[in-house]
Amino acid sequence: GDPLNLGNYTEEMRNKELNNGRMAMFATLGIVSAELYTGSTGAAQFAIAAPKASTKGASFCGASGKAGVASQTGCRAELLGRHAFELKSQPGASAPLGAFDPLKLSSTQERFDKFRTSEVKHGRVAMLAALGSIFQHFVHGPGAENVPNGLKAFQDPIGEKGVIVMTLACGFLELGPWADAFAKEPGNFGDPAGLGKDIGSYDDSMKTKELNNGRLAMLATMGVIAAELVTGDRVSDIPTNFGF
Repeated sequence: GDPLNLGNYTEEMRNKELNNGRMAMFATLGIVSAELYTGSTGAAQFAIAAPKASTKGASFCGASGKAGVASQTGCRAELLGRHAFELKSQPGASAPLGAFDPLKLSSTQERFDKFRTSEVKHGRVAMLAALGSIFQHFVHGPGAENVPNGLKAFQDPIGEKGVIVMTLACGFLELGPWADAFAKEPGNFGDPAGLGKDIGSYDDSMKTKELNNGRLAMLATMGVIAAELVTGDRVSDIPTNFGF
């Protein structure tokens, strides 16, 4: 109906309403996703400078007099400390891109730790996936001898059950012994495999190597999936071309 008696709900107006609604749905999803990933509210994402604190000594954050000035000084120090964070000094800042963060998602230590944790996890999974994509040519698990290689494994009944088991196992590790709260720093859970004596300490150089290999593995994994979807050729068939 026309409860406001505007009399202009024509077909053109309906198209405008639909298009604006579609744009609003995308915008809402973007705002929610950005807040989940960055921790900033929708309004804060458009802020170009930190709000200036009041310089009045009478009242500041519920305190008054010298206490208010001291609190204000503490807030300034905290703000300066956050601005002092330099992405280029962190492991993983490698040539030629250096500290690559065009969207400024890691402008503070807290946000950097969050994204670095995700990067390390995805990189490690991708490295295992890249290795497994070749390894499956030679070995299949017990009871999965007839499961096809590549993406077709996801359509096989036994392969589907394997995916469920793998997902539950990853969830147990993610929420249990390898939860973020137990990490000394992003991705650092000590040396559970005892490889430190062989590969050396987990210093900044080793972290950079791990990050770069993980980034390459993520790109490789996406390329393998895209190539199989487009051409139908499986990366697991590569050893066959070399006589294996």
